[in-house]
Amino acid sequence: MAAFQFEVPDAVHQAMKDVRSDELDCDWMVATWDTPTSLKLEGSGSGGLESMKAILPQNDVAYGLLREKFNWESVGDVSADTIKFIFIYWFPDSGVPLMRKMKVGTMEGQVRKLFQQYHADIMAGNGGEFTADIVKTLLENITGKADHTTAARAAPKVEKFERKFIGGMDGKTQDIAFSDGDALKSAIASVRDDNQPDIDFCIADFDMSTKKPALKLKVAGRGGLEAIKAALAADQFNYGFVRITETIDQTEAIKFCFIKSQPEATSFKSKGKLGLLGGAVSSVFHPYHGDIFIDEVGDLKMEEVILATKKVSIGFCAEDKKRM
Repeated sequence: MAAFQFEVPDAVHQAMKDVRSDELDCDWMVATWDTPTSLKLEGSGSGGLESMKAILPQNDVAYGLLREKFNWESVGDVSADTIKFIFIYWFPDSGVPLMRKMKVGTMEGQVRKLFQQYHADIMAGNGGEFTADIVKTLLENITGKADHTTAARAAPKVEKFERKFIGGMDGKTQDIAFSDGDALKSAIASVRDDNQPDIDFCIADFDMSTKKPALKLKVAGRGGLEAIKAALAADQFNYGFVRITETIDQTEAIKFCFIKSQPEATSFKSKGKLGLLGGAVSSVFHPYHGDIFIDEVGDLKMEEVILATKKVSIGFCAEDKKRM
């Protein structure tokens, strides 16, 4: 596994340990960039989500670890609680200079590794994307407590916030360009299709020879995770989509995983250009049960894929499941 390409002070390591400790009251910590190559501890403490939100910077990127106690079941005076950890990627909608976004975008994979292990993650650009209701719904989904059997028990209504991007781009397309988009769309549909046994994965990458990078289909076929690993580039962003079969209590369940590969060997120029399009690319492959971010092909393992598909992201809602 690659070493971190930035300095992590002892205070940041200690704060993460404090959040994970059962002996302390600390339930959150936040780190920000001190210099372009080093993190610093912005704060830590008790008070949960609201206390954490109070110190998030409005004009810079930040990373947080939140400890949440979740009630699994209550019977009389007996309560079954479980502890879950959530990684927070704070990326303000406005106020962060373009060059700053490009720079920190190249470090995302490394920062996520630093904060592992966690049960779920939230990327938020404003307070409305990071609320108690959103965290509660996320925890219900990853623990299996959420009731998806009837529309009568709808999840708490959360006010919808439209993320603003540079140049007037919206959160769904972010002005992404395609090279033969129909081919990519067809490949993704084939991976989902039960009647297409010859295709269980596809990979997309960007054509960097054009003035504006264009997303295109790189390869599609059968062979699952091993075939994906063999086809991933060692020096270019790749985006994989794979269908796996998981057996739970003698019952087979079909799961889909989105894989974002951002090798360390990718040129800084490409990282800067493509780092800002991550959200747009992931929306092309939506919906899926989980996602994985890697910067080394060797980090792609089946156990990690299975773990990822047990997570349910904020964007994976009932409507997404219907589309699947």
